[in-house]
Amino acid sequence: MDGISLLVLIGTLSGTVLADTDPILHCRSCKHVADGATPCVYVTECTSECYVSSSTSTSGVVTKDYGCAPRQTCLAPGTPIGRRQAKQASKTTFCKHEMCNTDVSRFQEPSTEPCIDASPSECHDPTHLATMCSDCEYAQYCRKSCGLCQDNGHNGVWYENVVLFDYDPVHKTCRHSSSVDPSICQSITQQNHHVAPVMENNTTLNHAHAKHDYLILVYYESFINLHFRTNGEPITNLQLSACQTTGHGRVDILLNNQPIQQSYTGTDVWNLRWQIHNLDSLHLNNTREFDLKIQKDSASHSYGHYWISRIRVESTIAHHVH
Repeated sequence: MDGISLLVLIGTLSGTVLADTDPILHCRSCKHVADGATPCVYVTECTSECYVSSSTSTSGVVTKDYGCAPRQTCLAPGTPIGRRQAKQASKTTFCKHEMCNTDVSRFQEPSTEPCIDASPSECHDPTHLATMCSDCEYAQYCRKSCGLCQDNGHNGVWYENVVLFDYDPVHKTCRHSSSVDPSICQSITQQNHHVAPVMENNTTLNHAHAKHDYLILVYYESFINLHFRTNGEPITNLQLSACQTTGHGRVDILLNNQPIQQSYTGTDVWNLRWQIHNLDSLHLNNTREFDLKIQKDSASHSYGHYWISRIRVESTIAHHVH
């Protein structure tokens, strides 16, 4: 503890540096989530595509897996894996957009390809269909019958999550979606109070710990405050790459003094991991000036630390299909 306290930072930091590339794709990432139960709150960085896989047990219980994986080459984006899977009461759907596996029918653009069978006589023959659908190349001739057509039930509108900023509070670098005005990143100012930076650390607890530098909220009065300004975009979710240490590094997370989480202990222990917090209930759509405050739990003075390495804020935009 004494070694850490010597590194504690107090003050206001500005001069955010814009990165050249778009932020990496994020997908929800959970296993065996019961339908209708607590939503999946974990997020993973993804270099492939997001997916959601649903399965129904013989007793009728529906569970879902969320994550990131390479899409099978015979599948169109946002489509089930064919009818052979349906017979096993399971279905996997892929999509390519930010956090799209939250609800693929909402966050995937409609396909421009016609949903037809190129060979109706063979595709409608049950004896031929099983063979056709089992081969990726032949299945393209029976797109409709093999279940390879994307759901076009968007009613003329589909939605996209965009990254207003993905901010590194250690190095003060910022990325954003290419469709987002860079002025939001440029507006960020950061205030630290009793916060200790860990950079190029030699202690490797696990893979996640080795990958990132991070800030430690050490004492019960420790906090990070980000002030930023938007152009009127509705803020829909906040994602934090963070963890707690033993002793419960409880935190309060507030946006414009409205609590997102209080006395929160839902983060992993000793394992930096992304989590998502939905902000729709805060009703801040007409607000442009924001203060995001992440502070050690003010109600319970726990001795555990809270580590944070990245902060991502997103908005949702609507696309109208003509």
